[in-house]
Amino acid sequence: MADVGVVGAGTMGAGIAESAALAGMSVVVLDVGKDALDRGRRTVEKDLDRRVKKGRISEDERGETLNRISMTTSLKDLADAPLIVEAVVEDLDLKKKVFADLEGVVGADAVLASNTSSLSVAGIAAGATHPERVVGMHFFNPVPAMKLVEVVTGPSTAPEAVCRTEEVAEGLGKTPIRVSDTPGFVVNRVARPFYLEALRMVEAGGKPGEVDVALRGAGFRMGPLELADLIGMDVNLAVSESLFERYYYAPRFRPSFLQRSMVEAGTLGRKSGRGFYDYGGEGQGETGQGTEDTGEIALRVISCIVNEAFLTFSEGVATAEDIDQAMKLGANYPKGPFEWAEELGAETIVRKLDSMREAHGDAYLAAPLLRERAASGGETAR
Repeated sequence: MADVGVVGAGTMGAGIAESAALAGMSVVVLDVGKDALDRGRRTVEKDLDRRVKKGRISEDERGETLNRISMTTSLKDLADAPLIVEAVVEDLDLKKKVFADLEGVVGADAVLASNTSSLSVAGIAAGATHPERVVGMHFFNPVPAMKLVEVVTGPSTAPEAVCRTEEVAEGLGKTPIRVSDTPGFVVNRVARPFYLEALRMVEAGGKPGEVDVALRGAGFRMGPLELADLIGMDVNLAVSESLFERYYYAPRFRPSFLQRSMVEAGTLGRKSGRGFYDYGGEGQGETGQGTEDTGEIALRVISCIVNEAFLTFSEGVATAEDIDQAMKLGANYPKGPFEWAEELGAETIVRKLDSMREAHGDAYLAAPLLRERAASGGETAR
């Protein structure tokens, strides 16, 4: 009997299978055709070869890990798995079909987890006969390297399914963070200002290089614009547009006109050879004039991140400690938003937000809980 089943042998599915096998679990990976399964196995082999080369695992361990992964095109081979992770493309109808098919073969106690990053668990579970066993299990790419798993509880998800999912995540060597079923969960939601504020500054005439240097100086591994180039402008824009729509067009989530024009022009970042920077020639081209010094640029972006974290916490999406942990593990932030609030002072952050609101509107409306903390000078409940 497999310890874990995985549906989908793409990048995420292969990564989940590899992580489980590295942790000593037996895994069955299901996909529609042999070609897809072969690509998935090659993905795993390539990463394991890299680990051997770097001395992280031995050749014997590589072989043992691969032997724990079985590939199949038959749904029946997942029948005995106690937990199955769906990792197909982000299409609600497809995910609902996968879960309906799984319910026809799995045991009564099996947990069905979705690796969705943008769809609601409630929507995925809506077509299930037993929605109480459907849970979100959002891994981050690359799965073997990233420690965070957002465990998403839908409105019908049973506590037993959540606990089982958390136990499996811990068995994989991951850190599970329990979050409620809201758009963007924690990481994608709280990280949005990192990109949007940088884009707004460039729209106003700021230099991409100055913005990125300012954020790297604040401890981020990459600046927001170079990271957008790495991810792909089209992918980043799609996430922004999805959150903007799902939050009923809240001003703070408004996507960037500049980014849309770049997508339409085909300047998608590294994969197209040019985005905010030129990857086809020598150096990185920049245009425009900076309007704020390095410290002010960093404070503006961090203040918006902290504000979104306070809103997320006040809505009961996750605890403050878990939000901090999620942003450090899932987005590689140097500090959690609540740690920044402690370090910079809530008063400083609220003053920055208020000045931005006066200049630019309600996108910078401070969270009531953040303003309360600034007024009292006390600690936020955690």
